[in-house]
Amino acid sequence: MAQYQKAALNSYREVADALITIEKQREARLEREKGVAALQDASKLSRDRYDTGLANYLEILIADQQLFDQQLTLARTRGDELRALVQLYRALGGGWQPAEETTTAAAK
Repeated sequence: MAQYQKAALNSYREVADALITIEKQREARLEREKGVAALQDASKLSRDRYDTGLANYLEILIADQQLFDQQLTLARTRGDELRALVQLYRALGGGWQPAEETTTAAAK
């Protein structure tokens, strides 16, 4: 009985941890999406300024570099969010199996 209770409490903890992680990653993703949108506007503005002769090309390069860095960070955050969803699915016991087991089971 004690082992069952321990396993159940551990499962509840894993689910709660996964839910918290998903929420934090979602918030981080939303903030990074806002940052990407702002940097896209800055990059467009830099190009417009360059086209009208108000800025040099270095301004465009700097804006694009910041945009690309933010886009990479956003992609990593999305990956972290998806990994947290997988952890939740595993914690809930949703029938998740590693790829080797599913291909072996399909071959039988």
